[in-house]
Amino acid sequence: MLTVTAAAPLILATLAILVARQSAMRAGGLGLAVSILIAATVSAFHLQSDAIADAVIDGLLTTATVAYVLLGGVTLYWVLRGGGALERLGKAAADAIPNPAQRVLVLVLGVSVFFESATGFGVGIIVTVPLLIALGYPPARAALIALLGQCAVPWGALAIGTVLGADLSELPARETAITAVWLSLPFILLCAFATLRFAGESLTSVSNILSAIAYSALLAATLWASSAWISVELAGCIAGLAVALAGLVLARLRSKARTDGHGLLAAALPLFVLMATLSLTRLVPAVGAFTSSLLRIDMPAYDFTLSIIHHPGFWMLLAALAGILCLRIPATEVRLLVPQALKQWSIASLSVAGFICFGHVMLHAGMTDRLAETVAAAAGTAYLFAVPAVGGLGGFLTASNAGSNALFMAFQSTVAGRLALDPIVVAAAQNAAGANITLASPGRIVLAASVSGLAGQENQLMRPALALGIVGLLLMLPVLTLL
Repeated sequence: MLTVTAAAPLILATLAILVARQSAMRAGGLGLAVSILIAATVSAFHLQSDAIADAVIDGLLTTATVAYVLLGGVTLYWVLRGGGALERLGKAAADAIPNPAQRVLVLVLGVSVFFESATGFGVGIIVTVPLLIALGYPPARAALIALLGQCAVPWGALAIGTVLGADLSELPARETAITAVWLSLPFILLCAFATLRFAGESLTSVSNILSAIAYSALLAATLWASSAWISVELAGCIAGLAVALAGLVLARLRSKARTDGHGLLAAALPLFVLMATLSLTRLVPAVGAFTSSLLRIDMPAYDFTLSIIHHPGFWMLLAALAGILCLRIPATEVRLLVPQALKQWSIASLSVAGFICFGHVMLHAGMTDRLAETVAAAAGTAYLFAVPAVGGLGGFLTASNAGSNALFMAFQSTVAGRLALDPIVVAAAQNAAGANITLASPGRIVLAASVSGLAGQENQLMRPALALGIVGLLLMLPVLTLL
């Protein structure tokens, strides 16, 4: 009964979206209200009022980091849309890679993976959705396809989650990342074929099948090689670029198509600014250290830090400003764009806030630990196969690989030690599972919905994304038997 009680906020919030078709904002608010009620009235999870307030504040501070990304992403989207850049970029992508199946695979496994690896926070979704819409995909399909670019989240945000997980489990990050590649490979393949499915491309075409397998293999192989021989932190960036370059080279060799460059530089300049600034601040240590120290907000009591300048939200706002200038958007139009962007941002931020806050209340009250312990006890000696479920729970709640590892990595490692399980395999499974399920987490769903203009219609995305996430977790189980 206590386990059911502990799971109630998560179950009710999920059902509100999937069954009752409520918006993420209402579902998150419901989950928060239920979690606070349980923490206030159930003795096993009881928190004093000040402790509940601290948990909510903790969640709001985490939300602030996400909301900053949303602000930059939504603003950049409206600027690109208002300046006509999306249409130009979409035409350029179509010209550069005429084959639609090849093109969409390169966007998901290459471009989106690169941006997600360089900065994290779902930026890969923010960049990819507008391009897909410009290519003619309906908003719901574009959002679903963009979510699939989260297939390499163990290396997202310069592999911060993987490094944190390795540190918490006191294991080498390199070995953990290499093992995570094998566990993630089935999920990468699943996302490649799901990309073709959502894009309306044939799944029986030999060419499409071989392309999905080849790009997935290239992504996984480059992740493995880069993690082993170069740097775990840079592996995702290198792998994403490898796929993007391979797609462009192959298209050039096959079709020798030329892109019409008229107006393309101005349309692409905001994204170039974003890519350049993110690359500099993430890949050049001296620049990253300098920007991290500027306008820094520290709240040690809540273990919270926010570097205003270093954060990707700042660079997306800068890219949006560059877009206003280079696309020559009139001031009168800017005054119309800003309220639209702010409205969309506020709805998305409130939606994310509810889920993150009730996740923190569950954590502080011990509800999350109760769910994890129940899974571990039920599995017994077969606990290794329950590791993905526990990691997936963390990823779903926090929309973050790092968040999932912060919640459960120490617990997973402790259980692994007691049951004499391979600690590297357990840590890698926790890491990969928590990362892979983030594409179905409310935080990412809300982000994709907000950028695609589907705010309030998150249930259209949650159902297929959650199904994919669960299948992805199940596909890890056969690999665990081989490691």
